[in-house]
Amino acid sequence: MKTKLLLLVVLNSFYCLAQVDKISGVNNFSLRNSGTIVDKNNDVDGYYFYYIVDKLKKGDREFAIQILDKNLVEVAKKSYVDNKYTFLMKSSFNNQAMMFAMANFKEKRVELLTFDKNANQKETVTIPLENKEIKYLQLSQESGDYNVLFPVDNKGFIFNKFEDNKKIGYSLKYYPTDGGKGWEFNSPADSKEILMINPIEVNDKVLVALETAKNNLMSQKFTLRTKVIDVNTGKLLFEREYTKGSKPRIVNNAFLDKDNNVVLMGEYFKDGDNIVKDNSLGLFSEIIDLNGKTAKEVLTSWKDDVSKLTKVNKNFVEDKGYVYFHKIVKTNNDEYFAIGEYYKKTISAGGMAMAILSRGQSGNSVTQISITNAVVFRFNSDFKLTAIKEFDKSISRAPSLTDYGSPQMNAHYLKSYGAFDYEYTQYDRVNDRFYSCFIDYERLNGEKNKNAFKTIIYDDGQLSEDKIYLKQGDRNFRVFPGKMGNVLLMEYNKKAKEIGLHLEKINIK
Repeated sequence: MKTKLLLLVVLNSFYCLAQVDKISGVNNFSLRNSGTIVDKNNDVDGYYFYYIVDKLKKGDREFAIQILDKNLVEVAKKSYVDNKYTFLMKSSFNNQAMMFAMANFKEKRVELLTFDKNANQKETVTIPLENKEIKYLQLSQESGDYNVLFPVDNKGFIFNKFEDNKKIGYSLKYYPTDGGKGWEFNSPADSKEILMINPIEVNDKVLVALETAKNNLMSQKFTLRTKVIDVNTGKLLFEREYTKGSKPRIVNNAFLDKDNNVVLMGEYFKDGDNIVKDNSLGLFSEIIDLNGKTAKEVLTSWKDDVSKLTKVNKNFVEDKGYVYFHKIVKTNNDEYFAIGEYYKKTISAGGMAMAILSRGQSGNSVTQISITNAVVFRFNSDFKLTAIKEFDKSISRAPSLTDYGSPQMNAHYLKSYGAFDYEYTQYDRVNDRFYSCFIDYERLNGEKNKNAFKTIIYDDGQLSEDKIYLKQGDRNFRVFPGKMGNVLLMEYNKKAKEIGLHLEKINIK
């Protein structure tokens, strides 16, 4: 891309007293083209926004990148020109710099634009694309999440790229922002399988990713491998295969403990079960050192363990179903809190009607995933389950990707499509406090339904809840973590061509 920087519009002081509550002159904007800037303590330090300012001659567009501080005071704004076929796939911030992955399928390329905190542009990386790679990227457009860009705190970024090999493979490319050395981690070019990879945890020491291997794109049979890679060198430290032989499992979460061991958490199945079709027996936690040796393993069964704290029917929570855990928080007293949502597989009335009318030829799913209450599982330092607390939410529904897959696999894939109500978790380590936030579309009797921003708060060893009603009737909004104890509510008004912003304080009881 021939990016032409036009001008630096404003560079204000962080100490300016004016409060910014809107950004005007926004010709076109997607809510996902924005994000938070966090400091070394993981507290919010500001926000960035990427949008189209104007349509120019010969199919060009004027784009803008604007940065605000945590009090919504403008810090910097820069604009540049590119053609209309360029679009933003993903943006990210790593505490040092912002990276924007810009795609142009017509010109068969991706460009990685890097800017510092003052919107000063750094070196641009151009990545050419093959036709087959573009086709696979276009399949990702349905979810709105291209799964291509991952920040490494204070170090760099990892770009996840499809590779046109014998079939299709992947390449993880690391681009440092701290003066370090880049690296690549590639799937075998001669593999007879389709290989894709999904990083689920990236920190300053390791990258944990799930690799999926299939014979063809439509196959229901696949192998799932968990790979742990040294983020500084790109070297594979170890891998685990959980879908074949003994110990079939789905890994949903990964993080490092205080001793830099990798902790994997997810659901486990009976030996010989198929994780695509069968139901899980419960939850597992596995602690693995960086040499790949299991130091500890804890199984929490639905039947024997979860049933002591809530009603369980065979292998799921009665009337609720299963739990998809979005985030694991470790508190200062070495307890673990797993924040999730209940879900279960149900029949879709609309999908069933379409199947009947088309005599089963529509290709649409007749089942759906119904998502209900938020729930927090509390574990002690040995990963023993000690408490369960749930919080009311209205039902959200999403069509199953397949009628034949297990609820767990459907939920795992639907997560990338934004099917769940969970937004984010913010942890205040100084005060040993966290906030887990959800968007709930409340169906109310006798009045119009409302969007509610609900926050589960952990403070002084206890869990409570706060709720803020969002603008009624307008669902074109997004929420961000604010400076500690606050939330930023953002709405885009297409007619007025402006982004509305305001900070709202969370009520700590």
